[in-house]
Amino acid sequence: MKKNIAVIAGGNSGEHDISMRSGRNIADTLDRSNYEVYFIHLKGLDWKYIASDGTLYDVDKNDFSVVVNHKRIRFDCAFIAIHGNPGEDGKLQGYLDMLGIPYAGCSAAVSALTFNKNLCNKFLSAYGVPMTTSLHLFQGDAVNTGDIIRKVGLPCFVKPCCSGSSVGVSKVLSEKEILTAIKNAFQHDTELIIESFIQGREITCGVMSIKGKVEELAITEIISKKAFFDLEAKYDPNLADEITPAQIDKNVQTQCELMSKNIYQWLGCKGIVRVDYIFNEKGIYFIEINTIPGQTNESIVPKQVRYKNLDFTALCSAFIEEAMHHL
Repeated sequence: MKKNIAVIAGGNSGEHDISMRSGRNIADTLDRSNYEVYFIHLKGLDWKYIASDGTLYDVDKNDFSVVVNHKRIRFDCAFIAIHGNPGEDGKLQGYLDMLGIPYAGCSAAVSALTFNKNLCNKFLSAYGVPMTTSLHLFQGDAVNTGDIIRKVGLPCFVKPCCSGSSVGVSKVLSEKEILTAIKNAFQHDTELIIESFIQGREITCGVMSIKGKVEELAITEIISKKAFFDLEAKYDPNLADEITPAQIDKNVQTQCELMSKNIYQWLGCKGIVRVDYIFNEKGIYFIEINTIPGQTNESIVPKQVRYKNLDFTALCSAFIEEAMHHL
């Protein structure tokens, strides 16, 4: 008997449209011989099942079910494709946990921790993961631009603590730009992180686990044609080059792969994640981890999956089966 799988996309962040594309790609990829796939769109309190003919059905939030043709559909598993709130920050996972519905990917606790850049950095620094100098501000904190420059220097990056795809991120080149960048970041979150700029090359490594075995996918080098790899550059192929596999020294590759697998295990991740770094002649520095990376055909992780000659449909099936088995 086929299992009912909810592919959940949308969300409340600036990544909504990308999430919809990721969700559609996953839904189209899933093995229809084993699964009945239901595409669920979340936006605020408006939760809908979008049928293949475009018909919309309300999702009952009391038990996360839908009624189609007078029949109530309950889900055996969810595949969360929401980048940002409420899919990547643990909220949706916590809701599903309370209902006893398994889901592919990281737990509520891991998602909440990794989505907050400040907390994630504090956690991983305890394991000795190298990263840039940073400072943390809550909305309402006193801001002294001189103190900020003395701590992190210039250029620096101002980032919302809890956002993805570089939404609300600014690269600051002068002291007079700091307050504008902080105001911009606070439009997306109530806390922010300011990080020192590291000159170097940007690389990212996909990591996954199947049946308890953690393995890297590949390392991709990102060469942005803008000031940095922002939201526009992430999804416009004309604004960035993504080279898989990255043309890097074997030593850097080995370091990156080992660090990525360690981070995955230290955090207790599940499914596929992506870990971003900057490296130069001094070393390799952690930037952030994405627990629900983009899953469009143009996204980095699917490109890494294809490079490794892995079957994306089989991988998705494995993540779903593991989620249902380990509930």
